Amino acid sequence: MVKGSEKTELKYNLTNIQLEYEMIRRKTLADMARSVYNTGKEFVYDHVTRDVVDTFKKETATKLNIKVNAQKSSLKAILLLFIEPYGEGARDSEKYVFPDLTKVSVTINGSPNMIYNNGIGGKDMWEEAQRFFVKEEYKTEHMDMTKFYTGDKFGLVIDLRLMADQLMHGNGKGLVKTTHGVQLEIEREAKGSGDLNCHVFIVSDYQLNIEKSLLESVET
Repeated sequence: MVKGSEKTELKYNLTNIQLEYEMIRRKTLADMARSVYNTGKEFVYDHVTRDVVDTFKKETATKLNIKVNAQKSSLKAILLLFIEPYGEGARDSEKYVFPDLTKVSVTINGSPNMIYNNGIGGKDMWEEAQRFFVKEEYKTEHMDMTKFYTGDKFGLVIDLRLMADQLMHGNGKGLVKTTHGVQLEIEREAKGSGDLNCHVFIVSDYQLNIEKSLLESVET
């Protein structure tokens, strides 16, 4: 970004631009790689989009109603992050507060969530979220229940997968041609003062298909 008072005089130059790439020097490996891209290749990944931002008053809001109606063939999860308002350039990008939630009721396509028929409450919020945390061998655990609730590391996760397997692709909830979607009824204690912003994110399965070295389609 280039800033200045006289827009007509703003200039910049890009120098020393280099292209970095990997090279296969063994013919056998090169033939294998060429075969893969000539016959086709699929790349699966998680696609995350921010759906909406809902603002509420800490001292008065005891119930929040949030509806997600994303048309996805495999919706993995809904993630809610609660962020306090901040001045320009003053945000702590790793601070996500726990907004004193007591219970979350989930309705999918007009029917209550069968796993949490009486709502998600207490430690259930930690149990849902920790399924998505990556655990690395021989490394210190970066997250635990104490940090989650009291260390400004909170995130409300609604897991919509059929099985909690990080390596399984396409086992999310199918929400296609439906008007009901997922309805969240969130109950909380009225504590604190000021505003709090609730950022709602959608996590879904995507697949990138390459046919003969050309992009053919993206499946959602």
